[in-house]
Amino acid sequence: MAGAMAMAGSVQNDGGWREESRFSVLSTDPAVRAALDACLARSAAPSPSAKQFLAAWAGTPIIGGSMLRGAERGRSWALSRSIAVTRNHSAEFAQPVGEVIVGVVCSLARTGRPLKSVQQLPDGCTLTAAIPSDARTFGGTLTVTVTRTENGSLVRAAAEIPGQLYDWGVAKRTLATLLADIPALLVP
Repeated sequence: MAGAMAMAGSVQNDGGWREESRFSVLSTDPAVRAALDACLARSAAPSPSAKQFLAAWAGTPIIGGSMLRGAERGRSWALSRSIAVTRNHSAEFAQPVGEVIVGVVCSLARTGRPLKSVQQLPDGCTLTAAIPSDARTFGGTLTVTVTRTENGSLVRAAAEIPGQLYDWGVAKRTLATLLADIPALLVP
């Protein structure tokens, strides 16, 4: 059946890697590797972590080391009470599942969000990446699920910043950047 949807988790004959939903197959494809290398070459320089940022101020006579200790105590208190900032967003794309998965991986590479795990699903996958610590947060987790749909692909993304009541917009910007990057970074 030319042009028909492939069985879950398999390659459609006419689409090649673009229709592929298995991460293990996508990650070894030469075209995908080349796209990822190009995204890594354009990646942003890492910003200082929250600890590095606060430590820079720790030696000042006015603030002393109390700023860093206070921030760490506040975060420990919030973590013990399961306080977190969580933002969710989803979007549909007309592109096939393999292209969208590669777009997500390229966005993670470009923005310096290291991939922590991949869970294979019957018709897609869930990618979990670190949101690095910076001057606004102590970091968090970005979870992105990409699944095949009848008309393309569905992306469901969640950003979580644990141990904080307020994240200064980090989770919201993380999701907005990801969803803007996907169509911009699709492999031609």
